[in-house]
Amino acid sequence: MQGFYKQVSALVIASVGCATGALAHGVPCASLSSLHLPDTTITIAAVVPANSFTPPGGTVPFDTAACRVAGSIKPTSDSNIQFELWMPADDWNGKFLSAGEGGFAGSINYGGIAGALRRGYASGSTDTGHVGGTPDFAPGHPEKVIDFGYRAKHLQAVRSKDIIRAFYGHPVQHAYFSSCSNGGRQALMEIQRFPDDYDGVLVGAPANNWTHHFAGFVWNEQALFNTPGAWLSTSKLAAVQAATLATCDGKDGVVDGVAEDPRRCEFDPQTLACPAGTDGPSCLTPAQVTAVKKIVQGLRNPRTGRLIYPGYFTSAAGEAASWPVWITGPNTPGASIQAFFGNGFFGRVVNEIPAPGVWDYTTFNFDSDVAFADSKEARTFNATEADLSPFRHANRHGKIIMWHGWEDPAISALDAVDYYRQVVRENRDSTDFFRLFMVPGMLHCAGGPGPNAFGQSLPQATPLTNSPRDDILSALERWVEQGVAPKRIVAVKYVSDNPALGIARTRPLCVYPKVAAYDGNGSTDDAANFRCRTPHHASDNQDGGHGDNDRHDKDHDDDEQDD
Repeated sequence: MQGFYKQVSALVIASVGCATGALAHGVPCASLSSLHLPDTTITIAAVVPANSFTPPGGTVPFDTAACRVAGSIKPTSDSNIQFELWMPADDWNGKFLSAGEGGFAGSINYGGIAGALRRGYASGSTDTGHVGGTPDFAPGHPEKVIDFGYRAKHLQAVRSKDIIRAFYGHPVQHAYFSSCSNGGRQALMEIQRFPDDYDGVLVGAPANNWTHHFAGFVWNEQALFNTPGAWLSTSKLAAVQAATLATCDGKDGVVDGVAEDPRRCEFDPQTLACPAGTDGPSCLTPAQVTAVKKIVQGLRNPRTGRLIYPGYFTSAAGEAASWPVWITGPNTPGASIQAFFGNGFFGRVVNEIPAPGVWDYTTFNFDSDVAFADSKEARTFNATEADLSPFRHANRHGKIIMWHGWEDPAISALDAVDYYRQVVRENRDSTDFFRLFMVPGMLHCAGGPGPNAFGQSLPQATPLTNSPRDDILSALERWVEQGVAPKRIVAVKYVSDNPALGIARTRPLCVYPKVAAYDGNGSTDDAANFRCRTPHHASDNQDGGHGDNDRHDKDHDDDEQDD
């Protein structure tokens, strides 16, 4: 590394003055192609004018002029980690924001990069060491599995900082990470395994309990298809959602089609049972009643009874982007999104069956097979360490904001709450650096019947403003850089989830376990008429399941206004 900084210094001296495509004291963008970094080859180093680059598969060109650097990192003989870093040609804010990669990754997250550039960040992404969003790369390639699991994101962060320092002539002032789903897992993996990489992270709906999470996918698939007639149609799911909301929608003082905390719902699938020997579009057969109960209750070890992965809520089960695509899918085994991920992980990664071989989900053992997956892959994929003292020691001002939609059909919201509770137990100063915001009525990363846009790095998640009041990234920046902790963030529900169509509703998101409580005056579609209050009995079930849903019948008067 000492040789690298000597090289950077030589480049800086050679380019004293001002160079096109770089700030004062930096180096020309094109010069970065000759930069020598460990295990790294730079293949592109060029200034890209605004509106001249359209990402692969994209329709909207980048609207920010930037120095584009692309290359590969090969830490092992079987590694080929493609990465890109884009650095604003003008008005750099002095910071780096890494975009994460969802699902099985396999491509550069250009959308995340474009959004970060627009706000003045240098930003980058990686394909995590393989091409394509499937796990077909895994059989026989343990190093590629490690690259995907954690190594690629770490090396991308390190190399990006090196390149930024060379281009601008000084290091980043702050390094941030923002992503959701597998990207949320990446964020937690970074702070747990490489605490020096970032001093501020936004952790969205993290798939951090990976091996158990994917076992939960197989559990749901078996519940729906191992018993004939257990699969549920969209009309039945709509009935399940309506019956669930009938038990709990008004418990927060507002009837709006959204459960403020779905743990308060008391739906029993048996109440929708079809008359004996019959079937219908809005009732449940005995097999369907059992299937819904299994999905709601979650996966337990059949030998010990220990909870392996918590279940899912039914209060938004009928939403088009919820259970119908993620959990039930079409009436075909393996066709839901959960089944795609669960079967792919256990087939290709754990059991290393090469494509196009098919793994048999029907015989998966939730005792021995889960134990085998843990022993083989938990260290590579799971980011469940709750003691975050190394991150605190590496970043005196480091902060973490985690957020999760209560109605997430992909990653159980209860798992996020459970991890939050573990962090609180393991870190006596947790409130000084870690906060959780649960989002009522939101599905996976975005969407759903509730207000679901608050700047969470997605095109459809445009915040009301870029102020810390409305934008979660700005709230994180202010917490890291000014020490002002977020108390509430205003989320917006756009008409048809399209910002161009106008605002349907706003609602504050509160620091968990506080909830938004209507103050009884004014429109219930206006966040200004809600306060964040601590429930009288927080629904923090110790087993991570639905438990007895500790009732919120009375609220402590614990308002927190916007700053």
